[in-house]
Amino acid sequence: MSTLALFVLLIGITVGLALVVALGCLVYRRPALKTPVTVALTAAGLLVAFVGAVVGVAQAAAPGGEATPAVTVTPSGR
Repeated sequence: MSTLALFVLLIGITVGLALVVALGCLVYRRPALKTPVTVALTAAGLLVAFVGAVVGVAQAAAPGGEATPAVTVTPSGR
């Protein structure tokens, strides 16, 4: 992964964690909304899924990350 991709990923993780904490604090102050732990864990799970998707796309887009083999093998025995 390039340095730019890692930096963007780091910024995304930081902002995502800030949103998770803010959401947990908001729900904690207003318990009528939902249980704070449930909401914070759900948001954290979504953040993990997003980070996993970004890393997967970045690795697939990197040179040498193709699913095709690097060497073409000709069929034999036909």
